[in-house]
Amino acid sequence: MEALTRRNFIGGLALAGAAVAIPATAGPAQAAPKAASDVETWQLIGKDVFTGDAGSSRGQGVTTDGSHWYFSSSNGLEITDMKYNTVLKTSPAIPAELADPSQLSSKGLNHIGDLDYANGHLYIPLDSSASDPGSPHEYPYEYNTPVFALYNAGDLTFTGRATALDAHGVHDIASWVAVDAEKGLAYGMAYADATQIAVYSLSDFTFKKYISISQPINEAQGGKVHQGWMYFSCNDAEQTIARADLKTGEVQVLFNLTVPYPQEVEGLAFLETRDGLTLNILNREQPDPNAPGNVTFYHYLLQTPGKPVIKGTPEVGSFLTANPGKWTPAAKFSYQWLLDGTPLAHATGHRFDLLSKYLGDKVTVEVTGTWADGTSTTVESAPVKVRRGSGRTAG
Repeated sequence: MEALTRRNFIGGLALAGAAVAIPATAGPAQAAPKAASDVETWQLIGKDVFTGDAGSSRGQGVTTDGSHWYFSSSNGLEITDMKYNTVLKTSPAIPAELADPSQLSSKGLNHIGDLDYANGHLYIPLDSSASDPGSPHEYPYEYNTPVFALYNAGDLTFTGRATALDAHGVHDIASWVAVDAEKGLAYGMAYADATQIAVYSLSDFTFKKYISISQPINEAQGGKVHQGWMYFSCNDAEQTIARADLKTGEVQVLFNLTVPYPQEVEGLAFLETRDGLTLNILNREQPDPNAPGNVTFYHYLLQTPGKPVIKGTPEVGSFLTANPGKWTPAAKFSYQWLLDGTPLAHATGHRFDLLSKYLGDKVTVEVTGTWADGTSTTVESAPVKVRRGSGRTAG
């Protein structure tokens, strides 16, 4: 087993399940989300920095099965445990039948993009950086022979299944592959200013259709599907992290992964933890122009508001309390009680006493949760109607 090479680990990071939420004091800046009010908010909770051999083998793509990480370099694959200890590494990972010129690619294949995992297999996007001045495509010299290949996740071996994709006249539609195993679909996208997502059958990679998107996505280096959305990590001028609704095509910009030195945004992966959903993004960085670069693995936690519930018996003479529900990550709360939709002055505590003048009114409570990074959201409870008292006291 190869010794772990990394630095600047933020202790207690919740990727292995320990409960913690660490506010970011340094690292990528998060831009205010654009577009609709339902745009997600992601909080930076930590990072791992890979150097040396680890940086070399983890600088392209990433996916996970929940118990292992699978990384790609431009021509290699690596399995690690969830603490990044190497389990298996292979380089070159492109076998001769794919690397050599063939019916799949007249130039041969020498580049691996951002990969995905499903059902014991790795779905690998391949292409060639070799020059091809005779190509009719928009970018004639490189990345114009896209191929999807299927590997065994357990031992990183090629299964023998690979399919050349029709590039449909666009550039590098195999920069990454994203898989929706439940729906039996795979996805790809053109590299430069893409206006559509290409949809393929997962069983044989035959092209099915395009999904038009509401605004161009430029230089997407990674893609993953989660709950009906395609998430992108882009190496455009803003280092955009975005998502697109796979039904409507609506694009939402989530944040920008920017650092004050040269960088290249690479692949991304989701991981469910006991603390919530994390989004994990690879970024090649050159902090010191006179030293070797590294690969930084940034970890973001989805901020999820709870569902407030009013506790107690809604009778005159009793009192109600506000239960804010479960918020991810943990938040600080403030309260505002309302009668028939109108906020009550000074009714801003956890407890609300039911006076006789409130008989027949509908009571709700607004809970505002503020996270460690300063962002906040407000959620209102369902109403309860105040009735006549029965002499009981609610708790």
